Amino acid sequence: MILADEKARKQALKPDQSFIVQAPAGSGKTELLIQRYLKLLGLANFPEEILAMTFTRKAAAEMKERILSALTTAQTQRCPKQVHAKFTWELAQKVLEQDQKREWNLMDNPARLRIVTIDSFCSSLTRRMPLLSRMGTTLNIQENAKSLYRETARIILNLTENKTNPYGELVRNILRHIDNSKEDFIKRIVQLLEKRDQWMISFFDPRENLATHSLSDGSRKKLEQTMANLIQSRMGELKDLFTPELQQSILKLANYSGRNLENENPPSPCTCLGELKGFPEISIENLEIWKGLAHLFLTGNNGYRKTVDKRLGFPAGKDAKDMKEEFLNLVSSLQENPALLPALAKIKKLPRGHFTDGEWDLLKSTIWLLAEINKSLKEVFSSRQITDFTEISLSAIKGLVQKDENGQESPTDLLFYLDCKIQHFLVDEYQDTSYKQEELLHKLTSEWSAEDGRTLFIVGDPKQSIYRFRDAEVGLFIKIQKRGLGSLHLEPLPLESNFRSQKKLVDWVNVCFQKIFPQYDDPDLGAISYTESSAVLPESVHAGVVYHPVPHRPSRQAIAEEEAGQITDLVTDLQSRHPDKSVAILVRGRTHLTSIVKHFHDSNIAFKAQAIDALTDRPAILDLLSLLRALRFPGDRTAWLSILRAPWCGLSLTDIHALVELDASTPVWSLLNNPAHIGLLSEDGNKRAQNLIRTIHPFLNGFADKNFRDILEACWISLGGPACLQGTSPDDIEVFFNKVEEIIASGQEEQFENFDQILTDLYASPLAVHENAVQIMTMHKAKGLEFDFVILPGLGKRIKADEKRLVYWMPHGDDLLLAPIEEKGGEPSPLYQFLSDLNKEKEEYETLRLLYVATTRAKTQLHLFGHLEPSKEEVWKPHSQSLLNKLWPHIKEEWLDKLNKNANSIEPDPTATESPMHSIHRLPMDFSLPVPTDSILAGPVVEIEDEKNEEPEYYWAGNTARCLGNVLHRCLQSLAEEKNKPLMENLKSKLQAALLGEGLDLTEETVQSGLLALSNIQEDERGTWILAPHEDAHCEYPLTFFQDNRYIRNVIDRTFVDEGIRWIIDYKTGTHKGGGKNLEIFLDNEVERYRHQLDRYEIVLRQYGEKRPIKKALYFPLLKAWREIN
Repeated sequence: MILADEKARKQALKPDQSFIVQAPAGSGKTELLIQRYLKLLGLANFPEEILAMTFTRKAAAEMKERILSALTTAQTQRCPKQVHAKFTWELAQKVLEQDQKREWNLMDNPARLRIVTIDSFCSSLTRRMPLLSRMGTTLNIQENAKSLYRETARIILNLTENKTNPYGELVRNILRHIDNSKEDFIKRIVQLLEKRDQWMISFFDPRENLATHSLSDGSRKKLEQTMANLIQSRMGELKDLFTPELQQSILKLANYSGRNLENENPPSPCTCLGELKGFPEISIENLEIWKGLAHLFLTGNNGYRKTVDKRLGFPAGKDAKDMKEEFLNLVSSLQENPALLPALAKIKKLPRGHFTDGEWDLLKSTIWLLAEINKSLKEVFSSRQITDFTEISLSAIKGLVQKDENGQESPTDLLFYLDCKIQHFLVDEYQDTSYKQEELLHKLTSEWSAEDGRTLFIVGDPKQSIYRFRDAEVGLFIKIQKRGLGSLHLEPLPLESNFRSQKKLVDWVNVCFQKIFPQYDDPDLGAISYTESSAVLPESVHAGVVYHPVPHRPSRQAIAEEEAGQITDLVTDLQSRHPDKSVAILVRGRTHLTSIVKHFHDSNIAFKAQAIDALTDRPAILDLLSLLRALRFPGDRTAWLSILRAPWCGLSLTDIHALVELDASTPVWSLLNNPAHIGLLSEDGNKRAQNLIRTIHPFLNGFADKNFRDILEACWISLGGPACLQGTSPDDIEVFFNKVEEIIASGQEEQFENFDQILTDLYASPLAVHENAVQIMTMHKAKGLEFDFVILPGLGKRIKADEKRLVYWMPHGDDLLLAPIEEKGGEPSPLYQFLSDLNKEKEEYETLRLLYVATTRAKTQLHLFGHLEPSKEEVWKPHSQSLLNKLWPHIKEEWLDKLNKNANSIEPDPTATESPMHSIHRLPMDFSLPVPTDSILAGPVVEIEDEKNEEPEYYWAGNTARCLGNVLHRCLQSLAEEKNKPLMENLKSKLQAALLGEGLDLTEETVQSGLLALSNIQEDERGTWILAPHEDAHCEYPLTFFQDNRYIRNVIDRTFVDEGIRWIIDYKTGTHKGGGKNLEIFLDNEVERYRHQLDRYEIVLRQYGEKRPIKKALYFPLLKAWREIN
């Protein structure tokens, strides 16, 4: 079968050309990357000339493992018949030839294959040149540095107390705009720091001048011009949708409306249309005219007007009747083009094309403050001897170039070194690259030219770019595709073959996403047009996609329960009919899973949830968190109230109310120790409170000179915490305590103030379940994976809204859009809102891509679940902010048809709306801690020894013979366990390395002896029988038995069952010069010498339950000799 993209796949392997490959879901991009890597490796002088970079450790490990696997297959197996496998095998053969010719010894030195994550590569650069990168000494990398960002934010907030510090006034200015909310300020500073690679690289380059960034009038005009250009482009998009005939009709009605509104007070947005001589030009000066046109046709909710009156310039009376009719006819014709409505709505919301003086002052305050924020973060990192990957990446970039006093860049010694060493870069998943990563790659290839033989090979799929929250910018892929990287041209190569999904699925995805994806690419908005895939697999007997409309219920909880019940029935059916097939449930967010997980538990459906259950979803963890806060911060009222309600104490709400209602300020611990307040409790409550006081009192304030983790754990155990897990895994409790200990060890105990936020990034351990359990994960986690059946629940739920920012920034082309924060409680800022809307557009495009990723995980069948909501315009429609709404243009008719059929056949569950009654879990009053087990009884000392003390002595065997014996035993074990026997030349290098590992000086005689033994056993019929696969076979099989108050550990070299007989075989690597009678005497003596040892092996196996006949033997590989022991 010839693939639709066969030509592109072959072209991608040209070793002297750079490419950017667009590889859609299921197109085998990893295989292509590996083939490219092998092709280059087969031509390289050194393996280190080729560097492959991925975004995750898992992807790097998988790629390396597959390359080594390809080399092993080429080394040990014949050429396969499958075309793609054959091609990979041939490329690997070329690598093995080059490996032998160049003496690389790749199979013994796989570290020479440079396949790394981008983060680890950056880290290696900073270690090479600590001064150039300005990282200095080696720092510990903290993957989640949010706690340090919060510490930095508090430092910045504290500047307000310093009246003489100029940055203090900047902070006070910002605080005034957010209603002096300190927590809001901290939150937004953390947000800035999480994305600082964007404002450190793209917008304020050169980075060294960030502190002195002038933000002069010239800067203001440049930023305003960028904004004006974007506003004009929006006008142009709308104008292109109007035909000349439409323009004339619009102009006539606009003039009529505008003239009739000339004397209106306050003036209408349409007033400016009265004096129009022609259709407006695309210019920022005509902004109000364009907004007037949009207002003419759209209501306040951005729908088309259905009626007009004098408020819009169409007065009552017969004279205006014709104009009103003409207006409504025009609106009807506009509706024929669905692109017009959103384009008009965008025009309505356009901001003015300039900053007010107040906005500019606030923006300057914020941007000047960025320098101090960055400086403070560096100081926090330095004091903790910690850094994060963003800092590593930025420092790596600094280490590649240096600037002279005029700001001109020139390569550093490090870049010259890399230029000489690395000839080829391969980059995977480039659609998820960020600004700092693109900058790094640009610097690394800045000295390259198309003729010097060095190549850059980029692979990715912009349709699968779903990591904006990790700084991924899909527009970078499109820009490089169109204009290259710097001066380096990359040939675009599109792949289209889909090897994963059956044809019905591929066809559905093609039709659906061709309809809902944008028509054209727009790198600035992240809009990606859809390109079709071609199915390699035939149609299956299964339908490709199945719709499951969930009936509407009175509450969200009832809808979730209904959907979870349907999914449980579906999974039960799929697993019963296809027990060997994989089933996965993919969700947008973890909150979608609560009801599903509950139903699975109730129905005993095995599932494995990865990074789904947040640690804080476990009740026992929340109770433990309250205990931590109560011990660390005794005045924390909420923590103490949580403890009183926790199972360890279990006070009723009535008792808690009685304890605290009359005193809202006194700490709860003080109230508990006040007899007057305790006396207000019920008898049961009094006893429980007294028990709590007695238990906790020794631990309060008792950890000044002790490990707080130990104090916390001891207190929790004393309270009965282990008896109150309520389904929480003990492993999750251990994760909690380990995190506490980690904070104490780092000296960052102030992190306990926000320990709840730290816990939100930790997940509960997935339950240990059988291999074919249902896989539950987020859509993001599923990227790169595939399953036979995929279920997408909760498509009808709305998507979370974007959060407010301290400063809104957004790249546009090669320029920047900026807007300061809106004033809290003040008038909405059109400028801020405009950028916010642009960001929503980018988010919506990414949501479409996320749906594409989720739907393309399925190999056999896709199941879609979701609910509709009542609507004024239609009877039922999806929520506008739901995933289902994105799919609606394609699935609407079939979905509604199925919903109506189901509505006629399914009776609603009358109990579906009932909320379960809340119940409190608590320990019984008579609970006591378990009695510790008895101490270990004293008795005779039991010795433990290896069997070497039981083996026959042989003083004549020197150290070389003993070490050679150890190595040969390991080699024989490998030969027996490996399915594909390695070639002798490969065994030689392994043997030499192993002998060196034993501390031996290599001599030709020792190496040849070892090779002779290995060669003999593979040539000898008896030897091949010993190493062949057998029933219940073991090598170096450890067994322990008890004798004479001693535990003796035995190791059997080789044991297996053949034709109903258990064989015990001991390798003897000794030799004997001479032959004939003398050799026979030697072998007989060896039998007697080792008879007792093999008899002991037989006794031990019998003790372990072996019932079959047992035979014992010695095998001498150096002599090709065999002796059975009767």
